[in-house]
Amino acid sequence: MQTNNPSYSEQSAPRVLAAYSGITMPMAAMGMPVAVYLPRFYSEGMGLSLATVGIIFTLARMWDVVTDPLMGMAIDKFETRWGRRKHWVALSIPILMLSVWMVFMPNPDSVTPTYLMFWLLVLYIGYTMLVISHLSWGAELSTSYDARSRLFGWREVFTIAGMTIVLAIPAFLELTGNADQSSKVASMGWFCLLLFPLLVVPLLMGVPDSKSGNTNSIPWQQALKLIVQNKVLWRLLIADLMTGLGTAVSGALYIFFAASYFELPDHASIALLFYFLASFFAMPLWLKLAYKLGKDNALKIALIYAVTINLGVIPFAEAGNVIVLWAFTILFGVAFGAAPTLLRSMMADLTDDDELKSGKKRSGLYFALLTTTSKAGAAFGVGVSFMILELVFGFQPGQSNSAEALDGLLITYTVGFALPMFLGYLALIRYPLTRAKHDEIVAQLQAAPADSR
Repeated sequence: MQTNNPSYSEQSAPRVLAAYSGITMPMAAMGMPVAVYLPRFYSEGMGLSLATVGIIFTLARMWDVVTDPLMGMAIDKFETRWGRRKHWVALSIPILMLSVWMVFMPNPDSVTPTYLMFWLLVLYIGYTMLVISHLSWGAELSTSYDARSRLFGWREVFTIAGMTIVLAIPAFLELTGNADQSSKVASMGWFCLLLFPLLVVPLLMGVPDSKSGNTNSIPWQQALKLIVQNKVLWRLLIADLMTGLGTAVSGALYIFFAASYFELPDHASIALLFYFLASFFAMPLWLKLAYKLGKDNALKIALIYAVTINLGVIPFAEAGNVIVLWAFTILFGVAFGAAPTLLRSMMADLTDDDELKSGKKRSGLYFALLTTTSKAGAAFGVGVSFMILELVFGFQPGQSNSAEALDGLLITYTVGFALPMFLGYLALIRYPLTRAKHDEIVAQLQAAPADSR
């Protein structure tokens, strides 16, 4: 298999893994507030209705259904003398910095539904450009089954670190008495604005980026047919859609859940911080399970665990119960990092299978499909859960709610997470791309002459 990359040992060195993974800190620090804080900020703080905010976030995310595959194909097709990914990463940073400024630090007099919609679209375009190029870059840094889990595990650790640190900011502000929403959201935005230019430099300077090495082309009809007929791909996309949906429901409603149902608003941000700390410390466990049992089996265990913890809180949840809120949050956080890490590693393995069949490196397209399903799940999670809360149960943020509305919040939060997660589990039953099968694929790729692919 032709390659312009350095040796495997160089690519898997901690300095390279850290340089590759570092940029995910501001990526996650930006993405987490978008899912958790911004919907509430624009509804409760900026005066837009809950249903309007839900629709805007849904439409903005659904726009990615169009842009993600196009960006994936562009990333695979257009390379420069610096490689296949670096120029896309460099281009995405100024787009993200401008949109973060406009979304996280808006002038209240300028905020309208049109304003929010426009700048969310710009932010998502920059994010799409960065995340797809970054993920597909990682897929080509190694072809080893376990080394990919390690690489995406490193990536998830930095992701969780970014979420944890950015959550510590509003928690610190609450402790110092500066707990207004505008200050919290703005502080998160400044964190992203500082880290994006700081951490993109080691990525661009210290991580090898190969050129394609494959100049043969296949008709687009044949390429599309390979995707449509790839049953393993559809399993991963369904699992990713469902886990994205469940995670989005949980993320969008957690602050409401802690502040309104448990009536513990002062605990919400700090408890969420420990949610991600639990996820951070649990990542080695999921990686060890993946090494021992296979990625799909480790992921299925994580999904069933998360479903059990989420549904198990229902009979114990009650207003003012600090112990239940904290125990639930920490136990729930243990499973957070498993799905994104293992699904991305599994998709990287699948790109090898596609390369064997198509003769082309199309990791950009495959990861674009993966991010599309994740974003679609996130879009529906925010939009549908917000509309159900307001239109079905009559829940109103920041106001006194009836017992029926609060019960609706509890059910929407717990079942809204558990049901899609269980469907994601079902999609992975008897998953066929095992370690042994992947080893066979890699061996065939290495044995094939470069000019035949």
